[in-house]
Amino acid sequence: MKWFEQNYTNHRDWILDHLEYLGLDEKETVIVLLIDFFNEHQIEITMDALCRKTGMTQQLMNQEISVLCSRKYLEIRASSSRTSYHLDGMFNANIARDREIMDSSLFDVFESEFGRPLSQLEMQKISDWNRSVDRRLIVYALREASAYQKLSTTYIERILKEWQLKGYTAELIEAGKAGRK
Repeated sequence: MKWFEQNYTNHRDWILDHLEYLGLDEKETVIVLLIDFFNEHQIEITMDALCRKTGMTQQLMNQEISVLCSRKYLEIRASSSRTSYHLDGMFNANIARDREIMDSSLFDVFESEFGRPLSQLEMQKISDWNRSVDRRLIVYALREASAYQKLSTTYIERILKEWQLKGYTAELIEAGKAGRK
């Protein structure tokens, strides 16, 4: 059992004690603390619940969640019965600093997120995106789709097209500035 999985570990204290190391802004901090609180008290986490508690719009919440996922601080796992939010990456210093996901095959990333092998059509679509879209943006769109449990290349393609129309870049998303006026 890892140190952060022990019953006596206070995750919120650790997060607050390491804020400067984690590089979280105020919105990300509130979201992370809220997710940890929900997990500790076994409260179901939904985008609506997060928005209601923080006062953020769904669009802003989605952007913040995408950033946390891209940093590998947050992992969202969807099953047929529920979606679970895991902050394990935040507590593992090597994973929190590692951007390894950007170096792995896009096919591997999608198969891992989808929880199944990709079809030939899906692989072709991902390959097409990879030729014309920033790889990081593709992964962020995948994370957004995952947050809403809409794991299909059609949905991800709509996200990418919307972001292109709005002029979003991976840098804007990483900086948390995409969609903000």
